Amino acid sequence: MKWAVQLLQSEFDNVPLALDTTNQKAIEAGISVYNRSKGKPIVNSADAGDRISNIDLAAANDAIVIALCNGEGIAKDNDERMMYMQTLMERGMEHGMDVENDMWFDPLFLVVKGMQDKQMDVLNAIKLFSDEGLKSTGGLSNNSNGAPKNVRPIMDSAMVAMAMMCGLTSAIVNPNDLRLMETIKSCD
Repeated sequence: MKWAVQLLQSEFDNVPLALDTTNQKAIEAGISVYNRSKGKPIVNSADAGDRISNIDLAAANDAIVIALCNGEGIAKDNDERMMYMQTLMERGMEHGMDVENDMWFDPLFLVVKGMQDKQMDVLNAIKLFSDEGLKSTGGLSNNSNGAPKNVRPIMDSAMVAMAMMCGLTSAIVNPNDLRLMETIKSCD
């Protein structure tokens, strides 16, 4: 992890890095060599279940944490999603985190193919986060997972536009998807 962080930061110094592994020692190793001149490292991710201790790790290392609004499974509705968000937020506050800046809440973008009825819940959750002054993020491509390759950019572009209208702060996206990048720049 140390090698990867140093290499990536030497080549791409314009954005912070998200350290994404279930191995906490690897995240700690990456943070130990992280150059903060372009921002704090991002710990991806904590949840209200087995990975809640990643909030502690982020707080101890003055890092940002992506807080997945789920527990042992995907939230069944926004009431449950917001309950998980509250649990994560309280854990961060217990450790002195600046909730509005150092916790990015992920409502979990869901697969349209099998969960079309759940998409409005995700968008509404983003709006709820935004209304509370909280940052949001998520793996946008989950939205189109399993769709034909030529349809995915259309689906992801439509979803990101709607999510941005609801207050989405950031997203994990494919920067090589021209349609998606054009949509994001247009929405900005």
